[in-house]
Amino acid sequence: MKNEPVFTELQPNIYEINNQYFYSEKVHTYLIELEDKVLLFDIPEYSKEIEDFITSFNKPVFAIISHGSCGIADGTKWQKTINLKVYAHKANTNHPWLRMKPDVFFIEMPEFGENIEVIHTPGHSAGAICVLEKKSKSLFTGDTFYGNENGKIRDFTQENPADYENPSDRIKSCKMLLTYDFENVYPFHYEIIEGKGKELLTRYLKEK
Repeated sequence: MKNEPVFTELQPNIYEINNQYFYSEKVHTYLIELEDKVLLFDIPEYSKEIEDFITSFNKPVFAIISHGSCGIADGTKWQKTINLKVYAHKANTNHPWLRMKPDVFFIEMPEFGENIEVIHTPGHSAGAICVLEKKSKSLFTGDTFYGNENGKIRDFTQENPADYENPSDRIKSCKMLLTYDFENVYPFHYEIIEGKGKELLTRYLKEK
């Protein structure tokens, strides 16, 4: 929507980049402001307004791709325009939906500061990634899991499997995520969960 603001503040240092679409479906991309850098979780489509917002922090900008298909469309342009440095898990090197060349394919989890933990969560893709922002207890989940319109965890085991998707591995990854301390869930697709994210995931997994 043309009148929609460029961003929504979710937490004091966490923002959603608004009006993002993957094909025709509305999706979520995020900006996390850290002490000495800005971290994008998945890459937004390019616009001058979004560029101005990202560069207004006056900090180096990094991005991590949650799974094979993200950034949305304009990762290469962002790399050239703002010197964006993009990270993706090495297991997604040949993912058919990877539409740009990351600067870093990693196996060991990269470090972006003491409040950020990068977590390998295979299932939706072999190199699927979640990011935990510890201070606000916010878990950025990509397509590992997400909310539904009823305020619960959407049942991904009932969905049509996508390329590289492994429902049993996603369940294992979700169980592993319960060892982390989080409340908010910020996914790529579907609904955000603010508060009670871990409680809802625990309840969902008990039924599997």
